[in-house]
Order: sequence, then C-alpha cells, then structure tokens
Amino acid sequence: MPNLLAIVLLLAAAAVASQRPWAPVATIDGDPVMRGLPRDAIPAIDDPVFVKGAGARFMRPDEYVIGITDGRTAKAYSAWHLNGHEIVNDRLGDRPIAVTWCPLCFTGIVYDRRVGDRVLSFGVSGMLWRENLVMYDRDTDSWWSQATGKAIRGHFEGKALTMLAATMTTWQDWLTRHPDTLVLSKITVDGLAGRSDAYADYHASRSLGVTGRLRRTNASGLDDKARVLGFRLDGRPFVVSLEVLADGPIALPAPHRGTVEPVGGGAGGRVRLAGDDGSQTDVPSSLSYWFAWRAFFPESQVLGGKR
Repeated sequence: MPNLLAIVLLLAAAAVASQRPWAPVATIDGDPVMRGLPRDAIPAIDDPVFVKGAGARFMRPDEYVIGITDGRTAKAYSAWHLNGHEIVNDRLGDRPIAVTWCPLCFTGIVYDRRVGDRVLSFGVSGMLWRENLVMYDRDTDSWWSQATGKAIRGHFEGKALTMLAATMTTWQDWLTRHPDTLVLSKITVDGLAGRSDAYADYHASRSLGVTGRLRRTNASGLDDKARVLGFRLDGRPFVVSLEVLADGPIALPAPHRGTVEPVGGGAGGRVRLAGDDGSQTDVPSSLSYWFAWRAFFPESQVLGGKR
C-alpha cells in the first residue's frame, strides 16, 4: 500500500496545479469559502514525535522551520513536512498549542489551543478562504481562519485564538540559536524525508493561490509574492519585506519603542518591543507572501521601503 504521506503530497500537488475543482460552499465578508479537498484528506498530526535536533540528519540546513520556545524547551517543525499535514496539535510545557502552516500563503503561525475553559483540537477542513487554510475544531466544528486565528463560522464565530511568538527561519539558524532544540520527526518508511517540495513549482511561479477567487488589489508597490513579516501593534497591522529587512533592523513607528530584526541571514525576522527597564518582549509575527497578508490586512503600513 502506498505510504499515506505520499498520497497526501500527491493530493496537495494536484490541488496546487489546479487539477482539482474548487467549489464555493459559503460566502463570508464578501469572499467565497472554497472547497477543494475532503475534510482530513490532509491529516493533522495529533501525536507528534520529536527527536533531538543535534542528531536530526533528516533535516536540511536551508529548509524552513517554524520554531518556538518557552525559555525551557525549544521545538522546531519543518515546513516541508507540514506540507502534508498543515496542523500539529501539540504542547509546549503546560500550554496546548497548534502549529499551523499554509503552504499556498507561505504562512506559519502558532496558536494557543485554549478558548475559555476548553482545549480545542484542530483539523484541516479541505477549504480555503482568501486562498488561506481554513481549520476546523473537532469539538464544535467551528471554522477558523489560519491567517487571523478568528472563527469565521460556527459556535465560536467571532472568537480569536491567541497567537504566540514564534520564529520562521532556516533549520541551520534555529539549531545554531537553540542547540538543545527538539525537532518534529519526519522519518518515513519509504524515505520521503529526502524528496522534493511538492509546492516548489508553485513557489517559483507567479500564481497567487489556486482557486482563482482572490480579488484584493495591490497598490503598495511590493511584489505580490514578496515574502514579508507581518505583525500587529495595538490592533494596527504592519508589514516589512524580508528583502528590505535583510539590510538590518528597522525601528518600530512611534509611539512604540523597539525594532524589527532580521534572523537567519534574512530568511526571517522578529519584532521586539523595548521596555523602560531595558527588557525586550517578542511580538507575535508571521512570514507570508504579500498577496496573502494583504488579503486579510489591506490597510497595513509598509515599513522600511519597498523592494
């Protein structure tokens, strides 16, 4: 029997190539929610297995990872591996977390899985909204936008998950900064860990998603597929091009004090607020293609120029 991950990657590649029909199933805020795959056709990981990063020979130095630490434990999740899963229901210390990845948007975000007194478990709905992953929770069947962390339909509609400060950068950079990190195992029985990225052609193309239903216009001057670091301060969205950020830190706009800093030789970035006592606090942020961030935050202020 073919390996399950191989089947998932084939489904993902077909969807990216627009070989599967995308049909509207609902309209939310004027934009259609499009279904292209059955629910759970891309299976979330519910029982993640980790190995010590120092011995993880299946990892390539230049591959992107989503990394998170609570100061005691550091964990990394390969974006390549998440192409076939998109969600990992996990824990970091005592905190239940959902590590989420939308390959079409190049967006990796970590959320706290708690809403009120409930701990939710998330799955992949097979739907896209504004070309972005729509998650569902198995407790109430509410639909959640990966880009914003908000429930867009169902019992929790209007509620928002808490976004956590995480870093998306290369494995080499993360391992250098966190030598004791754990990494999600991606060893498979047929050696899939060494295969190519099912989304490589999409990333190299001018395609913006796969459904053909993206209608946001671009008046910023940034390239639609520029990789950007997006974040929000006091509810106001900001964005920085990674190409610009690679030149060095960028000061946050007043009245905020702090910087947006490059990490991984320009492969990623982080946002740090400065306190009166000299302390620094990381602000939750995420990498994304500009077209994908703009679809949800069209009013974003572009920092540091355009390239």
